[in-house]
This record gives sequence, C-alpha cells and structure tokens, in this order.
Amino acid sequence: MRLRKKKIAAAIYEYQADCDGEWGKISFDFESSTAEIIHLADWDTIKTNRFANKAVAYLLNCENEKLPKETMVAFEP
Repeated sequence: MRLRKKKIAAAIYEYQADCDGEWGKISFDFESSTAEIIHLADWDTIKTNRFANKAVAYLLNCENEKLPKETMVAFEP
C-alpha cells in the first residue's frame, strides 16, 4: 500500500483574539485562495476584524502540505 500526499481543498479554522473569549470561525477555500469569516471571536471588532484578518493572511501564505493543526500568531497593533 502506498500513501499519497493529498492537498486540502477547504477547511474551517477556529481562532481566538484573547485567552478568555469565545472562539471565532473562518472558512477557507485553498483552491481559490479565499476565506470567509463565519463568526467573529470575542474582542475582534466588527469594523477591523484585526485578528481574523491576521489569521487569514497567515494561513493563506502557508504551503498546503504544511498547514498547521494549531498555531499561535502574535502581532503588534
């Protein structure tokens, strides 16, 4: 039996803006390189979506074979 590498076409990631708040959800389509915010996390503002946008940019820049199951991304405002 031979295992083949398969590319992930779509996924839903959860993200958190702070360690106590509710998780948000982002849907990714890696074939078209698009993402949609399904639900904003607590402390992620409706106007800027700062934390969701940072998560989207990070994941869309990952190589498909190296997509993380879990990660922490820090940034300065």
